[in-house]
Amino acid sequence: MPGKLICPECGEEALNKPPRSITPQMRADGAPQYSHHDGEPLCPVVSDSGYRPAEPIRSS
Repeated sequence: MPGKLICPECGEEALNKPPRSITPQMRADGAPQYSHHDGEPLCPVVSDSGYRPAEPIRSS
Protein backbone atom coordinates (compact mmCIF):
# COMPACT_ATOMS: atom_id res chain seq x y z
CA MET A 1 0.00 0.00 0.00
CA PRO A 2 1.48 3.41 -0.93
CA GLY A 3 2.42 5.82 1.84
CA LYS A 4 0.69 9.08 2.60
CA LEU A 5 1.44 12.33 0.78
CA ILE A 6 4.07 14.50 2.44
CA CYS A 7 5.73 17.83 1.77
CA PRO A 8 9.20 16.99 0.42
CA GLU A 9 10.74 20.03 2.09
CA CYS A 10 9.57 19.64 5.72
CA GLY A 11 8.21 16.07 5.80
CA GLU A 12 4.79 17.07 7.16
CA GLU A 13 1.69 15.36 5.80
CA ALA A 14 0.17 17.07 2.76
CA LEU A 15 -3.59 17.32 2.30
CA ASN A 16 -5.25 17.02 -1.11
CA LYS A 17 -6.93 20.36 -0.45
CA PRO A 18 -6.08 23.83 -1.80
CA PRO A 19 -4.44 26.24 0.64
CA ARG A 20 -6.65 28.82 2.38
CA SER A 21 -4.59 31.73 1.04
CA ILE A 22 -3.25 31.92 -2.50
CA THR A 23 -0.89 34.66 -3.67
CA PRO A 24 -1.31 36.35 -7.06
CA GLN A 25 1.84 34.54 -8.27
CA MET A 26 0.40 31.16 -7.23
CA ARG A 27 -2.81 32.01 -9.06
CA ALA A 28 -0.84 32.97 -12.21
CA ASP A 29 1.14 29.71 -12.06
CA GLY A 30 -2.01 27.66 -11.40
CA ALA A 31 -3.54 27.40 -7.95
CA PRO A 32 -1.90 24.68 -5.83
CA GLN A 33 -3.94 21.58 -5.06
CA TYR A 34 -2.19 20.61 -1.81
CA SER A 35 -1.68 22.21 1.58
CA HIS A 36 -0.31 21.56 5.07
CA HIS A 37 -2.77 20.68 7.86
CA ASP A 38 -2.87 24.33 8.94
CA GLY A 39 -4.19 25.36 5.49
CA GLU A 40 -0.93 26.95 4.36
CA PRO A 41 0.64 26.09 0.99
CA LEU A 42 3.35 23.45 0.95
CA CYS A 43 6.88 24.76 1.55
CA PRO A 44 8.32 26.95 -1.22
CA VAL A 45 10.75 25.69 -3.85
CA VAL A 46 12.47 27.59 -6.66
CA SER A 47 11.05 27.33 -10.20
CA ASP A 48 11.70 29.12 -13.50
CA SER A 49 9.11 31.75 -12.55
CA GLY A 50 10.29 32.20 -8.94
CA TYR A 51 9.15 30.48 -5.79
CA ARG A 52 6.18 28.10 -5.85
CA PRO A 53 4.74 25.55 -3.41
CA ALA A 54 6.42 22.15 -3.53
CA GLU A 55 4.64 19.15 -5.06
CA PRO A 56 3.92 16.42 -2.50
CA ILE A 57 5.60 13.02 -2.63
CA ARG A 58 4.53 9.63 -1.25
CA SER A 59 6.20 8.57 1.98
CA SER A 60 7.84 5.17 1.97
